[in-house]
Amino acid sequence: MTAKFTIKQILLSNQNWWNFYNKNQHKIRPSIATCITKLLACKDAVLGYKEYHCSNQSCPHVKRIPFTCKCRACSSCGKKATELWIEKQNSLLPNTEWQHITFTMPDKLWKFFWLNRSLLRAIAKIAAKCIQTIAKKKGVIPGIFIAIHTFGRDLKANVHIHLSTTVNPP
Repeated sequence: MTAKFTIKQILLSNQNWWNFYNKNQHKIRPSIATCITKLLACKDAVLGYKEYHCSNQSCPHVKRIPFTCKCRACSSCGKKATELWIEKQNSLLPNTEWQHITFTMPDKLWKFFWLNRSLLRAIAKIAAKCIQTIAKKKGVIPGIFIAIHTFGRDLKANVHIHLSTTVNPP
């Protein structure tokens, strides 16, 4: 069985993040640097902590629970945020069948969208328009929700759209 490592452990190992940052800081967006800084401080006393004492006055035990970073890139905080987002969406969306579709583009275009992030919203609208055009021909008004992803599972740049649409008319 192979050991699983957190993103934080990988970034801290051999000073991977600091070495990468020092070599590439001119290419790294400030929001990414901020996110990584939060992630590296996750569950560390530097972010603060909640202290709990035993109700027995003579008991010397103290438990400190460090605060989390609440960063999307964090292995634990990001997973929790994703689960909460999914739960919220499920409570808002109609109870019907959904079809998940991934819209990708040639890797030659990724850098263009990476450098022009304001265009990400435009490609999401194009993906939705594709579904709406097909649905209109069938006389159906679909429900649609979209998630824009800028990374793939391997954490390399990979701009793509995840679109979910109702399968049956609501």
